[in-house]
Amino acid sequence: MKALLYKDLCVLWKQMKYMLLLVALFCLIPNQVLNLSQFFVIYAGLMLPISLMAYDERAKWDDFAAMLPYSTRTLVFSRYLFGWGTALFGAVMNLAGLFLFSPNHLPASTELSTLLYVLAIILVSQAFFFPCLFRMGVEKGRVYLTVFFVIILVVGASLTALLDEVLSFPSSSLHLAAPVVFLLALLLCLASVPVAQRQFMRRVG
Repeated sequence: MKALLYKDLCVLWKQMKYMLLLVALFCLIPNQVLNLSQFFVIYAGLMLPISLMAYDERAKWDDFAAMLPYSTRTLVFSRYLFGWGTALFGAVMNLAGLFLFSPNHLPASTELSTLLYVLAIILVSQAFFFPCLFRMGVEKGRVYLTVFFVIILVVGASLTALLDEVLSFPSSSLHLAAPVVFLLALLLCLASVPVAQRQFMRRVG
């Protein structure tokens, strides 16, 4: 597993290092127009792992991986781990920016709750979209991928803007619900791993 993740990190840095730096920069700067900081957290959690899948597919990585001593579950789960890692990277950068630029270096509960909801959006999107990618591949699903990703980014940015407004009310109960929603999204994403494994076996088998 560690070797697979190391390979993914090497590919990420070689092929997408400038995009990675751009993600870090925008995630660090909070309270931008159109919620760009949250937008790039979503971008990090979805587009970076999907782009990695596309690079691997062009390089025929799946054919080579079949000759290595890795189970299908390990190969699939490593992709999920990578997706969670890129989402965590964006979230940590965003959190660092909140602490740096907030008054007294203490972010508001509204901003922290919004970040949890953003991570929940990423996890739910991964849960539904990763199995589809493992089934049909990124290249074949490019048209669907583009349409879906634009929808996710627009809806995600709109939802975060709406959440910022709703959470600004002191009486909003969404603050307390944020950790619960995040945990439910994480459980849904974990439940999608065996589904993605079966879809991957159908494609390569």
